[in-house]
Amino acid sequence: MKKGFAAKRVLSLLLAFTLLFSSILYADIGGEYKETGQQVGPNTYYKNATLKTQKNIFTINMVETILGDEYIKIETSDSGKVVGTQSVSKQAQKKYSDSSRVIGAINGDFFYTNELRGLPSGTSIIDGEVRTALPESKVFGVNDIGSCFIDILQMNAFVYINDITYPIAGVNRVRWDNQLILYTPAFAGLTNTKGIGTEVIVKGIELPIKANQTYTGHVHAIAKEVKNTEIPEDGVVLSGSGEAAELLNGLKEGDEISFNVSFSIENLKYAISGNTRLIKDKQVAADEIAKIADGKSRHPRTAIGIKDGSVVMVTVDGRQNGYSDGMTLSEFANFLLNQGIENALNLDGGGSTSMIVRTQGNYGPILVNSPSDGRERNISNSIQIVSYAPLSEPLDVRFNQSTLNIYKNSTYIPSAYGLDKYFNRVDVSPSVISYKLSSGIGKIDKEGVFTAASKAGKGYIEGSLGGTKSRIEVQVHDKVASLKITNNLARLEHGEKVQLQLKAYDEKGQEIVISPSAVSWHVTGNIGTIDKNGVFTAGESDAEGSIVAKADTILASTQARIGDMPIVLAGFEKMDGIEISSIRTVATGRISSGEEPVKIGKGSLKLEYDMVTGEEGTSAAYINLKKAIKVPGKPLEIGLWAYGDGGGHWLRGVYTNSAGEKKIVDFTKQGGFNWKGWKYVYAEIPKDEKFPITFEQIYIAEPVEANKAKGIVYFDNLTALYKEGPDYYNPEVVSVKPSSNEQLTEQPSEIIIKVKDKGTGIDPNSIRFMMDNVQLKAVYNPDTGEIIHKVDYKMIKGQHNVRLFLKDKAGNAINPEFNFTFSINPEAQQ
Repeated sequence: MKKGFAAKRVLSLLLAFTLLFSSILYADIGGEYKETGQQVGPNTYYKNATLKTQKNIFTINMVETILGDEYIKIETSDSGKVVGTQSVSKQAQKKYSDSSRVIGAINGDFFYTNELRGLPSGTSIIDGEVRTALPESKVFGVNDIGSCFIDILQMNAFVYINDITYPIAGVNRVRWDNQLILYTPAFAGLTNTKGIGTEVIVKGIELPIKANQTYTGHVHAIAKEVKNTEIPEDGVVLSGSGEAAELLNGLKEGDEISFNVSFSIENLKYAISGNTRLIKDKQVAADEIAKIADGKSRHPRTAIGIKDGSVVMVTVDGRQNGYSDGMTLSEFANFLLNQGIENALNLDGGGSTSMIVRTQGNYGPILVNSPSDGRERNISNSIQIVSYAPLSEPLDVRFNQSTLNIYKNSTYIPSAYGLDKYFNRVDVSPSVISYKLSSGIGKIDKEGVFTAASKAGKGYIEGSLGGTKSRIEVQVHDKVASLKITNNLARLEHGEKVQLQLKAYDEKGQEIVISPSAVSWHVTGNIGTIDKNGVFTAGESDAEGSIVAKADTILASTQARIGDMPIVLAGFEKMDGIEISSIRTVATGRISSGEEPVKIGKGSLKLEYDMVTGEEGTSAAYINLKKAIKVPGKPLEIGLWAYGDGGGHWLRGVYTNSAGEKKIVDFTKQGGFNWKGWKYVYAEIPKDEKFPITFEQIYIAEPVEANKAKGIVYFDNLTALYKEGPDYYNPEVVSVKPSSNEQLTEQPSEIIIKVKDKGTGIDPNSIRFMMDNVQLKAVYNPDTGEIIHKVDYKMIKGQHNVRLFLKDKAGNAINPEFNFTFSINPEAQQ
């Protein structure tokens, strides 16, 4: 009885929602207006609307929350720093816990897109902390009792030094001439000030900086004639130029200093800025709208509004023909006015327009609008509706899907969830649901495990809880059109067991649920065994083979490798999934053709680069794997074949470990990509890495301006190695004595070149030691790796050139050819 009553209460709330968001026909536009919606939290409602006119179409999303509910709070958020960006969704994730969750949010203020990317255009206050502030901003704000307002917010801030009171022009802002700016740890790591000035670090104050409070601290350090100072985590920086710098120049370390940041509205908890009011006191703010440069153009728009005790978030999509054209500011304002909104503030729009809502059935919010960039943009800050309602018992049950296609004799557990009285999604155990099946489609046990019949048929599964019911329409299939084994078996340990998984589809491409136990299995090659349930057990020897599944007459197979065999991650036979990018470089890439170099297979990746762009700073050309390659197991190294042009650049790669940490690896040292022709290069992966890793990028870089050049290189067979395999490694020189370009005052007694080889070792018979184009005797010591030439003759003074030729036992030569010079000058000073 109690649960049934609660379920009726949910329905009554949905009815209240329908009445709240009654449909509107816009006579003045002559358009057709349709909407759908749902309740998404305590006194919080979401709707999606479409407005069609003879010339345009508008897609609108709205979330309205009635203020005063004990569990609902209006808050703002940002990326964690004032200078920085993060999507609305990411900002919401930080508040997801057992006791809180964002149920609706929109993007906030306009922001800088230069080196201070993310700095809001106006004032921002989060949980009472002054994140950034200007002398005047148009804001949406929330006070400490949860009341909301849209108004002009004025800042009055001053620093007090001895008997002098001096105005602070802004908090965490760009500093201009003759201004004093306060920088807090919330800003960024550095002040990034504009022009030369004086910057004073103040410590001994309580952080964070809150509105309408006075702070007193002491001068920790003074930096004069600077334009960048590190902001300490336990202090603030006062930065001045012109007259303000002169004031700060009079300070000394240890001096006491006070400051205050006050606002025209007291008890501020949250504030976020916009560029213009759209509605003021139930009237379109036409004069303000007329001052906005792009106000007459149609764009995606975002606004926050207040009406009769409610806060309303609104977005309209744009720049998407046939879906939504966007609105002018005047159209947007009139739409909001027709919704009953009494005061509204225009927020950042265009590609920034974003709305997320926790629609029914979701644990957290999802993106509900369609951003014009095709994805959710990283933005400065956001306004959020946060629910602090506790999780409670489910009032109703809902299956996660309404239809089920399943192959005969397969099993499936229909997943279900419940909504509690606060519209939180709560887990529902299958064992508490009462099930009912139509006849002829199979059976279901008390734990909710459905087993399909052995022949085709149609019917339904019905689940009930507390007087509510949910139904799945079921189609049992006795044939499939296609079958696929989904496991990646590129590398398995000896004796490893794997449960094989399948995907099946009908003639229309719709997925059919299929169990491994519902098909027949067999293996080819001496790779292991598989049982009737699709559990594969790898054999005890290194081997390659295939596993085959059969459903009726349809076959599927997958390759399996057992043991520590090398795995080719990318063969570079085609450009699918590869993207070329660059910085301070013009770069293009394609698959080789004609007589161009190829090491293995039919193609290689050709990368053409030009670093001579006139731009200062490190130049780089990147080969990006758009879908990062997950590397199986724990590789010892990642290697590839590289065809050099002798450019002497830096060859590197990037992977991400299982903890999400990006790691840069060196295939060569800086300047080491200096050979011509093919050479195998590798980067060792630490044994204590957090596996598995995903490999995502190869790039060449040049940090030295004088070394920037243009050229063409090729790459082939990106490979993961798990144990010593074929010897592709070229011998390398470790050190020389005397050192390269060294000036000696007397002739050396010996010349030593130390070499190493990762593979089969140096072939002593291949060593040729030459000095000044004359081949001389040199002895190789395999224990130390040293090649020693004894100088038991008189050498002439001046410069001498040494060259070394050698190969390893697999025939790999030093590449590039090794040589160095030294000089003998008895008159040289020590």
